[in-house]
Amino acid sequence: MADNPKQMLAEILGDRADLIAAASAIFDHAQYLLDDDERLTKTGALDGVGRDRLRARALETLGGPVAEREPDESDAEDDA
Repeated sequence: MADNPKQMLAEILGDRADLIAAASAIFDHAQYLLDDDERLTKTGALDGVGRDRLRARALETLGGPVAEREPDESDAEDDA
């Protein structure tokens, strides 16, 4: 397997292009949240808000139920 996480996902998911795209988008969003120091605990884990945002984005990306939430700065960046 490759050292690149996205390549690893693609190899694991094989010919499921729809899942590869979703997994890649979820991975990118997780990386975005982890790069935001304000969303991390002292141990480097996502705080409650960060975890909630990651769960919501994962469900949204996979076509699951989406919880109502208030718009935030990342939404403005996504729309740009």
